[in-house]
Formats: sequence, C-alpha cells, structure tokens
Amino acid sequence: LRELQDEAEKERDQARSDRFKRPFALFSKSPLKNPRRLSAEGGKDQDGELVLGAGGKKETGGGGGCKKALERSGSGTLAPGWPNGIMSPPRSSTENSSSSWAEMELNVIGHFEIFPVSLQASQIFILRLLTPLAEYQDFLSLTQGSRILEVLERYINVRETRDARLAFEALKLLASLFCHKKFTLEWVATGGLSLLMQMPRPSMAATGSSLCLYYLACDDDTMEKICSLPPHTLQDLVKYCLWLLECSHETGRQYSIMFFGLAFPFRTILDIFDASDGLRKLYNTISTLSIISDRDDDRDSMSDDQEFMQRQSVRYTTQSLKKYVEAHLAIRVEEEISSDLTRAGGSPQPPHPSYKPYRLEQEQVTEHIFTLLELMNYRGRWEPIDRLIKLGGIQLLLQVIALSYDWTYAGRAETVKCGLDVLAVCSVIPRVQLALCEKFDLPDESAVGINIVLGTAEGEIVPDSPEVQRAALLVLCHLLCGPVVRPGCVKHTATPTPSKRRGGSDRVKSSDEVINKVWECVRANNGIMALLQLMQTKAPLTDADSIRALACRALVGLARSSTATQIMSKLPIFNNGVLNMLLREPVLQDKRAEHVKFQKHAHELIEKVSGPMSRKNYENNDITLDMLHRASVVANTRIRYNNKQLLQLMHEHLVLSGLNKTAEVLKNESDFVPLVDSSGGSVPPVYPVRSMISFHPSHLNRRMISSPTPSRPISTPSRQITSIPSSRPNHTATSRQQVTTPTRPLPTTNTNRSTTSTSIPIRVNRPTRTSVPTTPTPATRSAMKTMDASDQSTSKALEQVGDTKHEVSLGSIVSDFLSSQHALCRNPMTTCPEFDLLLPHKCPDQRSRRAAPLNFTSRYSKKSLFPPYGGPDGSKLDRKLVYSRFRPVKSFRAGGDDREENVFTSCAFSGDSQFLFAGTYMGDVKMYNLQSSEETTYQCHDSYVYHVQPSRDSKLVITSSSWRTPYSKLWSVGDFFDEKKQFKDEEYLEFSCNVQDKVVGTQSDAVATIYDLHTGQLSRTLKPTSSNGYSRNRATFDPTDDLILSDGVLWDYRAPRQIHKFDKLNQTLSGVFHPNGLEIISNTEVWDIRTFHLLRTVPQLDQCQIVFNSGGEVIFGLNLEQELEDETKFETAFKTFDASDYSLIATIETKKSVLGLCSSWDDQSLAVVEQGNGECVESAVRMYDVGRLRAEEEDQEDDGEDEDGGPDDDDSDGSSDGMGGGDDNDDEWGFPIPLFSDGEDLSGSGSGTPSEDDLDDPDDEVDADEVEDLDDDDGGTIADDDDSWEDIEVEEEVGGD
Repeated sequence: LRELQDEAEKERDQARSDRFKRPFALFSKSPLKNPRRLSAEGGKDQDGELVLGAGGKKETGGGGGCKKALERSGSGTLAPGWPNGIMSPPRSSTENSSSSWAEMELNVIGHFEIFPVSLQASQIFILRLLTPLAEYQDFLSLTQGSRILEVLERYINVRETRDARLAFEALKLLASLFCHKKFTLEWVATGGLSLLMQMPRPSMAATGSSLCLYYLACDDDTMEKICSLPPHTLQDLVKYCLWLLECSHETGRQYSIMFFGLAFPFRTILDIFDASDGLRKLYNTISTLSIISDRDDDRDSMSDDQEFMQRQSVRYTTQSLKKYVEAHLAIRVEEEISSDLTRAGGSPQPPHPSYKPYRLEQEQVTEHIFTLLELMNYRGRWEPIDRLIKLGGIQLLLQVIALSYDWTYAGRAETVKCGLDVLAVCSVIPRVQLALCEKFDLPDESAVGINIVLGTAEGEIVPDSPEVQRAALLVLCHLLCGPVVRPGCVKHTATPTPSKRRGGSDRVKSSDEVINKVWECVRANNGIMALLQLMQTKAPLTDADSIRALACRALVGLARSSTATQIMSKLPIFNNGVLNMLLREPVLQDKRAEHVKFQKHAHELIEKVSGPMSRKNYENNDITLDMLHRASVVANTRIRYNNKQLLQLMHEHLVLSGLNKTAEVLKNESDFVPLVDSSGGSVPPVYPVRSMISFHPSHLNRRMISSPTPSRPISTPSRQITSIPSSRPNHTATSRQQVTTPTRPLPTTNTNRSTTSTSIPIRVNRPTRTSVPTTPTPATRSAMKTMDASDQSTSKALEQVGDTKHEVSLGSIVSDFLSSQHALCRNPMTTCPEFDLLLPHKCPDQRSRRAAPLNFTSRYSKKSLFPPYGGPDGSKLDRKLVYSRFRPVKSFRAGGDDREENVFTSCAFSGDSQFLFAGTYMGDVKMYNLQSSEETTYQCHDSYVYHVQPSRDSKLVITSSSWRTPYSKLWSVGDFFDEKKQFKDEEYLEFSCNVQDKVVGTQSDAVATIYDLHTGQLSRTLKPTSSNGYSRNRATFDPTDDLILSDGVLWDYRAPRQIHKFDKLNQTLSGVFHPNGLEIISNTEVWDIRTFHLLRTVPQLDQCQIVFNSGGEVIFGLNLEQELEDETKFETAFKTFDASDYSLIATIETKKSVLGLCSSWDDQSLAVVEQGNGECVESAVRMYDVGRLRAEEEDQEDDGEDEDGGPDDDDSDGSSDGMGGGDDNDDEWGFPIPLFSDGEDLSGSGSGTPSEDDLDDPDDEVDADEVEDLDDDDGGTIADDDDSWEDIEVEEEVGGD
C-alpha cells in the first residue's frame, strides 16, 4: 500500500503539472476541472479567486466573487468547490460551485477501472481484502511496526487524494481496526478525530466517517478520552454528526444516530447536543419518513428496500431516544436527591464526573422513575422532556408502536420496546399522563394512548415478545402506582381554583385529578380484564413469572381507585382460590425471585381489595375474601365464658394429675359442682369415649354414659350434680338431675377422635411435671376443634396488630381456644352468648325458623298457615322444584330431501302459542302448528338464520342472518310471510320490550340503530366514543324501553346520550337487561344500573347465552359454541338459574348438542334445538313440559314409594342426598332434603348436576365420589344411561319420513 501510495502521488503530481501546461488552462471557468496552485502563505490564484493561506487570513482579488472557507490547522488551504465551514448550514453542491456533476464525481462518489486494473483499483482491492481480516485478534500481530494508521491517514485525506472512493474503502478498514481498543486510543491521541470531520459534504467518504465514529463510540475508554478533548473539538464533532443526521446518505444517517445513542450517556456530549438543538434533528429523522406518513400514497409507492431502510431508521432512532431520556433521568434524579438532602440538612452527594457515562439497568431506571415521582415538584419543568412533548414526540412514539403491528422484520420488537421505555420515563410529567388518556389520529383510525399500551402488554402489537410485554407493563406501573399527592401540589378540593387560561379543560390539574383520570382511562379501556389475564399467564415459560409480578403491581396501583376496588372485590379470582393457586409455586423454578415479587404484590392487592391483614398472616397464601370476612367477624367477637366451668376443668385436671388435696381445697373455696370426685383412689379416671364428640345440646346427657371398664379394677368415684351455672338454656333440663359417674379407662395415645374435628396442640411454652403424664385428656382434644397449620394462619388474620405483645395467661389460652372454635363456624356471628367450655361451639345457621320447609310436602301443608308459598322463600323453592324437571313430549324434524343438511339453528314460539318458528342452516324459516303439527316452509335468507323473534301480537316476525346482506328482515305474518323491510347492515335485530313499536339493530363497530315500525324510518343512531369490541354484541332495550345497552355502553333512548360504559371483563357477550330493570347481566358479571357497581359474579354463566322465561323468574343458560380447528362443538346440556339470586337450579343433560332454546309465553313448555353427535347428525326441535319428570323417572319414583312406604315416610325429611350432608343434625339452609326415600332431591339442586359450592363445602361429610355415586342412583334430571332419548322417552315425533 505504501508503494502504491507513492506511485499514485507521483501520478497526481504529473497530472497536475501537465494540466497547467495546456493552453488556455488558466482561463477555464471550472475551479474543479483546473485545480489552482496555492502559495505557502496564501494569496490569489491564477484566475483571481479568493484563497486562504496557512494563517487563515482573507484576501480578495479581482475577477470573481468571494468564497467563505474555514481554516484547518496543519492541513493547508481548501480549493473552491469544497464545503463551507462546519459552522455553516449544509448546502448543496450547486451552492458551492457552478461545476457539473461530472466534475464533482471524484470528490463525492469516485470511480475506478477494473480492466485493465488501474493503480487505484489495486489499492481498493487490497483495502477490501484487509477489511474483514482486521476484525480478528490475530491481525494485530501483523500490524506491528507497519504504522498502518499513517497509511490510512494518507488515504483519508481526500483534499490531497481527490478520491472519495478510495477514502471510503480506507475508512471501512479503519472501522474494522477500531474493533481493537489499541487503535481507537491511538487514533484519538494522534488527533485523527479532526481528520474524520474533514470529509467532503456530501460524499461517500462522509458515510465512512460516520461508520468510524460509531465504532469509536462503542468503547467507553475511548469516549472518555474524547470527552477530555478541547470544547471546540467536541462542538465540531457533535455538529458534524448532526449534519450527518440531516444531509448524508441513509447509511451515514443511521450510523450517526447509533453514534449518538452510544454517546448520550456522557454528559459532555449530551449538553452540547441539547445546546445545538439536536433533539429536533433527531426527531425529524423519523417524523419525515414515508412509513409514518398519513398519506397512503407515500407508503404504497415505496420499494421493499426503501421500506426496510426506513424501518431501520425508526429502530435506531428510538434506541437513541431511549438513551437520551435515560441519561437525563439519571441527571435529574441526582439533582433532586442532592436538593432533598440539602433541605433535610444533610450533605449533598458528590457530583458525577462529566466524562463518566450514566449507565442504568432496567431496575435502576424503574427505581429512578419512582424516585422522581416522589421528589420532583408537580409543576416543575424538565426541559428535555418538555422539548420532546412540544415537538410531538409522545404522539409520534405511540404512532410508531401502533403502526409496527403491520411491520414484519427482525427489529420490530426492539423498536416497540425502546418506544415504550421512552414513554415510561416521560410518564413522570403530568402532561404526558394526560396525553396518554387522550385520543390521537392514526392513518386509518383514532386510538387512546393507554389503549395502545394495554394492547402491547397483551401481546397484540408484537406477539411472542415478553420483553415488549414487560416494557408496556412498566409504563402502566408508572402511570398507576405513582403518588396521589405529589410535591408542590395539595390534595384537590371540591371547589377548583379559577384558571387563568382560556377554558377550564386547559388548566393545570392537581396530581390527584390526574391520577384519577389515568385510573378511569385504564378502566374504560378494559385494563382490569387485561391485567387479570396477564396475572394468570403461563406463557412464555421463562418470562411468565415476571409478567405476573408486573401485572399484579399495576393492579395494586389501580386498586387505589374505589371504583376499581369495588369491581375487583366481586371477581371470582379473589373468591374461588385461583389467586391462591397462582401464589403457591412459580411457573419456572429458576424464576423464584420473580415469584417472590409476585407474592408480595398479590398480598398488597388482597389488602387493597379486601382490607388490611395482620402481619402474622402475611405468608399465608390460602386466603380468600370469604376467609377474610369470617376472620373479620371472629376478630370483632367478644369472647365470654363461665368462670365456674373453668374451675371445674381445673379441678378435674388436678384430680387427674393426682393432686387430690389441692383439688379439694379448690372445691371448698369455690362454689361449683366438680366433674369428678377427688375422694377416689390414686388411679385417675378419664372420660367416656363418646364424650363431647357430637355438639348437639342433647348430647349433654350422653357425657355420663358408661364406657368399657379397664383391664384392672379401679374404684368408681361418684358425684352429684345439684346445679350447673351456665348461661346456655340447653343445660337447664339437666341442671337438677342426679347422675353417677361411670368408670373410665386410662388415657392412651390411640384414643379415637371424631372425624369432624382436627386437633393440634396449642403452642404455649409452659413447664411440665415429669412425674405426671402431660397427655391432654380426650375431653380437651375432642373439644379442640381447631385447624390445621394453614387454617390456623388464616385465623390469625383476625388478631389485631396490638396483640403481637400478648402475654400468655390461662385466660388468654382459653380465649384463643374459643376463638379458634368460633373461626370454624360456617356462618360466624359477631354477637355471641357465653361460650360453653364443656361442649364444642357452633354458631346457628343463617336460616329463619319461619322459613319455608325444604321438603315439598311440608311446605305445601304450611301454605294455609303461611300463604301463599308456605313461608319466606317458598316461591324460590317451588321454582327450584319445577325448573329442575323437564319431560320431552314432542319432536319436530325437518321434512324434504335436504333435511340432513338443513339443520335447525334457532326457534321461537308465536305470541299466541299456536305456532313454533324454527330457523334453519339454509336460510329457511319453518312454521309448525303446535296443534296439528303441520309444517310450512318460507325462504327468508341465503344463509343460516340464527335469530327468530315474533311480536307479541303474532303479526310481525324478525329474522337475522350473518353471512349475506341484507342481514336482517322484518316480515308480516298472515296466510303467507310478506317481507315488510330489509335491514342491510343490521347483523342482529330485536323488538322493544314494553311497547313493540320500535326495533333496535346491531351493526359492526358497535353501532346501534333504532327504527320506528310505524314509519319505517331510522330514528336513532348510537355510536359510542369508545367501544368494548365484544365479538357477540347484541343491542337490546330495557323493560321500560328508555335505556339501550349496546357493546357494554348504556344509552338513554330519549336524549339520546351515552350514560355509562361498563368495564369489559369478557371478550364475547355484551350483556342483557334483567326483567326487573335494575341489573345488567354480561357473561358472569351482574351490574347494578343505579350505581354502576358490580354486584356479583356468577361463574356458572361463563360463556352462556341467557334466555329468561316469560315471568322473568328463571334464567335458561345455553353455552356458546366452541370454534375448534376442524369443527364447531356445542354443549350437550343447558342450565336453569333462579333469576332472583342467580343460584343454579339444575343442569339438564340432553345427550345431543344444544343450539338454541325458547320458553313458551305461558312458561309451561320449552323448545330446545338439538342436533345429534357423531354418526347421527339428525336435527330436531324438541318440546319439553316444564315441571314433569321423564317417564322412566316416574317409574323409578313409584318403585321407590312402594319400597319405602310412600312419600310421607318419616325418613324422607331427615335423609340427605348427594348434594350435601354434614352432621346428624345438619338441617341447614341450602342443603336439599329429599321428598322420597330413594334420595331424590325435590328442592331443585338434586335434579341436575351438583354445584361446585356443594362439592367444595368444607363442612360436608359427603365427598365428591359419593356425590357421583348418589347421582347415579337417584336418577334426577341428568340422563345417566347410555340409551338415547328416543329409546327411553314416550313422545310424539313430527316431521320427517
């Protein structure tokens, strides 16, 4: 290379001299075609143009205009046509010279000849060969003594070589050498940085210089050395890179962006960048791109290569912006902490050296953001972020995140993540928080910023990218978990201060107003549902634990909103044990540290939702809201007991311990009746086996029943009971009786215990006697119906915080023992009578004595005493009985040759109950006469009819289809079906409820339309400001026709105006009105229309289409179809619910897929659309009689009555079936009592599938396996045999062959 350089230099000198020898060369108008000879001191050239000498002094001459130039130290002078100074704004080459492109090509691009191989081509090929080799470590040994940097300096000096292509190849080799720190430090030390900034502008050499600058910035030691250079050199460097941002080639722009991304952590570079308005230039690199443009023509006209390059520019720019805001974050946090320490009287922190970088990990960034939220003044200015907001950077980043949904390239995830990281830092500013709550325009639609962040957290923007999900969740954590009252802002009062700005909405809001708006915006964009789903995620396996922890942390912040807390308190995840299961084990054992964070935030969330917990209960993971409620009741219960009973137990213990004299003294000093007589021998007696096992008060007498005698004879002490002081009324019957105490066997470790209680020793450290057995007596152990280890920690939640310093005493031990018994009650009461120390405690059940009997015969006999239903809740029990029995009586099957393909899809009864309408898959509507079974077919649509609704007067019928327009039609019914009106875009249509003079239609995009039936004109169009996007949205009227529910948004028809938007907690069902007009049922959620609170959740209604009976007292639940890969699957059963309390009545198995159902107007019949499974796919509409058992069930019932003595057998009221059970005296509310002795439950629950509450009840002694056995025996409503309905039912078939 050196030899070639020398040879090339000789050629250039020869060419220069030859050029000046040509005639008329001095009179050429092109300054680049004829280079001028410059004197050493500078002066005029041959044609009078202005030049600069070594001293840089300006001299003028005649004949030409003045040209500006910039002195370069030690580099001689510049010829005209070279770029103006670095300080000057970039200008095109035409401004610098009147030369043509052919004359400037060498300086800008350059060219070389391959054949024959020229001297220039040889050098280029050698440089290209060395470029990939220079990156390897072995190449360093070959460069020893070669002074390769000096060789490359000669190539890079384009002013001398006049060859940009050769300089470009040399710069690429230099960049490869910069992979080694040795060369980077040497290059900076020898002043090579200035040489990189002397490239022609624009040129290929400038692109190569940007590459070298990027490689220099990759090493922190080199950057520290660069930051130590003189300030003017650093200014030139930053301004040269800013010029590269705006005017260089696309590759040069990208490398300059990457250089700034690596240089921003150094405060010296960062300050110069801000002073040079660098943020605006960096912002313009992506704001002017075609892929961000709102015009579709700009995006469509791009080639694939252009689109890829622009996406790469967006990627590198977001990376640099991330480093920019993080560096400013570290600087601002350092300043705020120092100011806070100074205000507190402490010494400030030592300043961070300006040449040292600010490197922050993700956890440090999150910690700094929360520190800034706590310390930064609410109205304080943060200049870099304010400048970014003013430029529109927040909207631009959100637009990039939203548009990246359609981008498919490797850097999409990194682009979105960096954009979210920038938003996370900017979220400290209240203006950014408010901006994220507002809508902004996208090329195709408008969206809310928080909605985009939530979608990114759910994985909608970038699928299968946990890093992006975590970044989005961190943004939500910063928005939701910030302090309510920030420094410099007092809590907002009810009367706002007047604003000096125009318009009340433009005024600066207080911090609590801002965070409340953020909470409401997250709720309005379905944030609760999204975060709860993320909190239960199991994929990806390696990142699920961290995603759970962040989602739970965001929910903790959102739970500070009272509205969100009220909604979350009713959700099943806090009551059905799902959250407890998530807290048990991490998804991946290696991520246990993340799981610990999740546990911490989950406990905080439970405290927010259900109230504070004791620290003693902090590590207990088995906590539900029901447990906490019971614990709260027990904690507020005053424990009282009879002191004489305690003395009796003390006396008994002394006798059993052999301390007879002490026991006698205690008996003489205290007036009580002893439980044992101390006058006996030294062998202590014990209690009988049956003592205190069952807790019924009548068992008090059994306490004295004899037990087996011991193997050796002992004396039998006796005692007389004259009075037993106790407040329990059950003791009065035995208080004056005389009984004798039987003999008692010695206590053994194999004492039988009751299966209904689990005893554990009370953890009290007390000294014990070694000579006397310390084994507790069976009385003590049987009475200690406490808990296992997990339940014990749960009961500790009742204890107050002040009990941590509780001193151990006999009274405290007894109180703790009674509290543990009280905590086991199924329905504990706050106000209790005195506890009996001799019998286990149990609170009475929540059932009034005047309540209607569970047994139908008893209830029917009491109707005359307690009309009209035999007592309170008698009507509810009657409904449970009636709507748990369905008897098939008639089937309607399609006729014709295509009946196998033309299956039924929907059904409805006519208003006069004379006809049954059935929609089919091929678009037909079949009308069956219920009396004569005559079938009439009408062609209504071209695709399947999924909705048919006749009017109450049977004059009009609505049909809806979802495949071809018109989607819905209105028909008049007479002798024929006459089409009255078509509804082209209404995918669903239904009549108003109160007065059927209107119809409401459902269009796509959550738009509801209302038509007047009298005029046939459109009267209302309801389009919400933000929709929930339910997949099965169905607009519907309320019972008064004043309100309309569409896509989870409540409208007032009379105004019309949007009243409220309910939180979206499912993806499918928008909801329907309850017939009482006070509630809305949306999937499992029940909302109160008056307060917009979530009243309850009904898990059994999940993904169920609900249909009310005509009276509005019963709900029929029909599971929606499940879209599988190769087929659509339907459930083979339907459910019935009590509409008053949403309790499950029964699950009726049909053995066939259920596609739809409808109740008759008199509620005596039910029509169910059934379709066979497997080989038999026959479709039919089956009619059921409501309240009647099937034929084979009646036969079983008759057989049971004959065997057991009829329905009035004494055992019918006291026996229990598979739905529950308990103790011998367990006649509780909610436990069905069968009417017949075969175990059939007529209260309703036993006729269908038992509910989960019954199976999971801890007080029930019948387990799930016994329930299944009992269900197989009693033959309720579920068809348990393998025969089909047609084989076992006596019914009438209509239609078919």
